[in-house]
Amino acid sequence: MNVYIRKDTSYYFPIIYILKVIEKNREIKFDFLDNPDDSKIIWDHENENSQVIAVDFYNCFNSGHKSLKHKKVFTSSPYILDNNEKIDAFATIFYMINSLQELEPDDADLDDLGRFKYSSSYQFRFNNVNDNLVETIINDFCETHSIPGKKNRSVFFISHDIDNLYGSILEDGFWALKQLKIGTILNLIILEMTKNPHWRNIDKIIKINNSYDIVSTFFWLVNKGKSKNGIVNADYNLENENDLFEMVEESNSVNGLHKSAFDMGIDQELKKGNVGTSFNRYHYLKFLPHEDYKNISESSLKFDSSLGFAEHCGFRNSYGKSFQPFDIKNNKPYNFIETPLNFMDRTFHKYMDVNTSDIGDLIINMYENNPTNCDISLLWHNNYFTDYKYKNFLKEYKKVIAFIYESKIQCVTPETLVKKNYLSW
Repeated sequence: MNVYIRKDTSYYFPIIYILKVIEKNREIKFDFLDNPDDSKIIWDHENENSQVIAVDFYNCFNSGHKSLKHKKVFTSSPYILDNNEKIDAFATIFYMINSLQELEPDDADLDDLGRFKYSSSYQFRFNNVNDNLVETIINDFCETHSIPGKKNRSVFFISHDIDNLYGSILEDGFWALKQLKIGTILNLIILEMTKNPHWRNIDKIIKINNSYDIVSTFFWLVNKGKSKNGIVNADYNLENENDLFEMVEESNSVNGLHKSAFDMGIDQELKKGNVGTSFNRYHYLKFLPHEDYKNISESSLKFDSSLGFAEHCGFRNSYGKSFQPFDIKNNKPYNFIETPLNFMDRTFHKYMDVNTSDIGDLIINMYENNPTNCDISLLWHNNYFTDYKYKNFLKEYKKVIAFIYESKIQCVTPETLVKKNYLSW
C-alpha cells in the first residue's frame, strides 16, 4: 500500500508512527513515497485528496501541552476533530495510545501516591475503559481503504508481583481470629515455626500454572521497607530468597524487576538485586508515563508492564496490544515495549464493587469480547494464592487459567511481546 505524508510538518512523524503501529497490528507493510500522485493514501493538509488532519492538534507539541487535556481535545466524544468538525482517526489513535491525557497532569489529577486517577480520565468521563477503541479505529481505517492484513488470536500475559512473602501470619492470622478458626491459626504458627510461611508459595504458584500449561512472569522487589513517600516495599531481602528466584528460572516461567518506590534508578536496582533481567513493572503502579517512559528508555530495560489504572480494570490507553511508546521530544519511538496491565486482583479487592465470584467471568468476558489482536495482561499477587483470607480469589484465578487451557489460548513471555511488537523505524 503506497502512502504519502508531507514532510516538514508537525504531523509527519506521528503519522509515520501510527502507520508503523498498524503494520505490526495487521502484519502488513506500507510503502512510503515522495510523490502524492503515486500514492493511494495521502496526508497533506493542502491536498484536496488528503486524509483528515487536525493540524492544530499536532501543532500543540510545539506550543505547550496544556491544550491536550482530554476535556479540551475530546469536547463531546472521544475523537479528535479538525477545524471542519471531521474526525482525525490518526490523531485520535496517537493521543490515546500514548496516554497524552496524562502528559502534564494537575495535582487534582493524581491520587495521594502520585498516580493518575481513573476518575481523572476520559475513560471515566465517557464510560469506555473496557472498550478497545484504538483497535476499532484501526479496523475502520483498514476497511475504508481495503487494506488487507492478518488478525492474530488474542493471548494472555500472566504475571505475579512479589510484594510480601512473610505477611500471612498477620493478615491470614487476623482473618482466622475474627472467624474463630483456631485450627487455621495453629496451622499458620506451625508454618512459621518450620520456616515455610504460607505466602512464601512460589512453588505452589508454579505447580498450579504448570498443571494448566501456563507460562508466567514473577516481578521481584530489590528494596525492603518503607520509602520516603510512605510506600511499603518488600518484606523480604531478595538475596535471601535465591532458592525462589532460581525455582522460577528452572521452571518455564520468567523473573523480572518490580521497580520499588525508593529513590533509586532502574539500573541501580537491577545491579543491587543482581536480577539479570530487562523486564519490569513499577511497584504499586506508581508510574506516570511521560516521566517514567524516559527513565525506562535510559535504562537497560526492554519491557515494562505498568500502564494500568489501580482503581479499575480495562484499557488505560484504549489499546489492547503491546506497543512502543512515542517520544514526542525526539520524534521517534522509545526503545522498549509497554504491555498495558488490564486486570489486577487488588483492583477488584480494594477499589471495585465486584463480587469475588464474578471476577473470573469478568476476565473471560474481556477475552471473548476481544478474541483477536489483544494482549490481555493479568496480575495475580502471590498472597492471593491462599487457603485463607483470599481463598476465593484463588478459585477465580483457577477459573481463568482453566479457560485458557481448555480454549488452547497462548500465554506469552515479555521476550515474545518484545519481538512481536518492536517497530522498524
